[in-house]
Amino acid sequence: MVEQSLTLNPDYSGEWNLEGEAMPFTASALDDLAILGGYDDATALYDEAVVNSRTDLAKRDDIKSYQVDRKGIQGWKADIEFKDIETLLGSAEAQGIAEIRSMGTTNTLSLRFDRERASQLSKLMPMMQDPSFSLFNPAATGGIGEETYITGILGFTFGEENIPAIRRASIGITVTLPGNITSVSGGSQTGDRTVRFETPFTRFMVPDEEIHWSVSWQE
Repeated sequence: MVEQSLTLNPDYSGEWNLEGEAMPFTASALDDLAILGGYDDATALYDEAVVNSRTDLAKRDDIKSYQVDRKGIQGWKADIEFKDIETLLGSAEAQGIAEIRSMGTTNTLSLRFDRERASQLSKLMPMMQDPSFSLFNPAATGGIGEETYITGILGFTFGEENIPAIRRASIGITVTLPGNITSVSGGSQTGDRTVRFETPFTRFMVPDEEIHWSVSWQE
């Protein structure tokens, strides 16, 4: 499961916070996958992934500051302060995830995610490129339907008895805007300046159909 928060400033800089945690029943299977990848266990894989992520983030001049750490046995967290959200996630013109549009005093943030845009996340989170994480990399699930992914891959890997929990898993993000919200598409307004977007984890992992979230606010 992945939980995120995004705070956007008037100049479109801001802070992105992410926390990910594997479900308890995945522990032994993730150890097996890590061993197949040449690691002693999943802990060694996570540790190396965190180090590699720090190294790659340090190379980017669009990021002001960052912190990536392990959280518990099977979790991780990242705090990223960025200069521009379109540069961070890739602009719409470059088949990226984020787009900002302005009309008068109204601004609109659109977040789009599909198969073609999945590679943008791999650039931002290099741990996804490790073969041991291929089950959880949207850029690597091409040709697989969502139901096959759930029952034939995750169900086989983690046990059919855990399929209901897999279906309940989600990826969510709470966005805080620099002005009062005027409209929301694909999510729910939770405050004058906050909106919540959420999608099933497996829908995100098999993004054959576009996920589109947008929010508009008044300066």
